Amino acid sequence: MKWHYEKDIAYENIDINKVKDNIYLFKTMIIASFIEITSHIYERNLNEHYKNDEETTQWLQQTWEPEEVQHGESIKRYINTIWPEFDWEKHYNLFTNDYLPLCKVEALEPTKAGEMIARMVVETGTSTFYKTLVNYAKELKEPVLEDLASKISKDEVYHFEMFEKVFKKYKDEEKLTRNDITKVLYTRLNVINNEDIKIAFEAIQSEQSYDEYINQTKQFAKKYYPYKMATKMFIRPLGLHKSMESAIATIISPAFKILGI
Repeated sequence: MKWHYEKDIAYENIDINKVKDNIYLFKTMIIASFIEITSHIYERNLNEHYKNDEETTQWLQQTWEPEEVQHGESIKRYINTIWPEFDWEKHYNLFTNDYLPLCKVEALEPTKAGEMIARMVVETGTSTFYKTLVNYAKELKEPVLEDLASKISKDEVYHFEMFEKVFKKYKDEEKLTRNDITKVLYTRLNVINNEDIKIAFEAIQSEQSYDEYINQTKQFAKKYYPYKMATKMFIRPLGLHKSMESAIATIISPAFKILGI
């Protein structure tokens, strides 16, 4: 791994009083930690899906899963430093009780290239989510959160690039057209506010409703989310020329921001 949270993140330098009462950040970090730390389940399913591809499964086992789990562990440490009264293990168990039964190989895209598109969309979401936290942390003047989120975001961009490499390996073999790719992208776009986030939120046992939290997130995103970065990454599987990709991102990303997507 390129970094290790126990050595490279200065948790002792967190200004706890600055973020202690930030309930939105508290809930958002918990949701992220629950999902990230459960990556060993995703890795198991992906290994089954790509069991005849030794190069891909080896990377998933040796690099992707350890880095994703570390993301969860590092965020958990951040939570425990600021909000030690929160019983993380108890609420995580509530999350896994409801979530693990849904984690099945059958839920993956049926083709290898199709699932890599799905993975690229997921990594687009995670890398831009942590970039959002970087932007927010700068405004808060909370350098530890900024450093942690920056490190995770860079990992997620690397994972995106590796999934893109695997996608390209299978794309021609499966004879995917841009129309085929667009259908998968459209399907994934419709599940951005997906079930894992909802289950993680409900495991917190907050008095706030999930819809209220999502509306709060949309307002948060309008100020801090890197829409152009997200748009460029999202359309990458289409294989457009770089100039076309950039032009489309420039046109579409403001619309996403207005709509609160």
